[in-house]
Amino acid sequence: MFLKRSYILTNNVHVKGECVVETFNGAVFQGEMEKEGFYLTQVKQISTASSLSIDQLMKMAAYLGTQEDSCTITVNDQIPLLLNQEDIKKLLQDLEAILGKIH
Repeated sequence: MFLKRSYILTNNVHVKGECVVETFNGAVFQGEMEKEGFYLTQVKQISTASSLSIDQLMKMAAYLGTQEDSCTITVNDQIPLLLNQEDIKKLLQDLEAILGKIH
């Protein structure tokens, strides 16, 4: 299920009512950075619609930081996605960039 979100695009900044949201296009995650978290719209090439809190993003970064080889994440509670070492490194960089802007 996809949530409909209305906004006006202006140089990677969306204006939604009184809230300003910045688009994020990382190597693994794509979505919108919001004041209280991150609205995830894509993981690699898989579309999704998930809101992640700052706490969830921090826990994910901590978990990925402990992985030495590979790990699996689940997209849309249905699709397992295997991340190799390079994917984990890129996702950690994405998470650090997201957290650096919203936290």
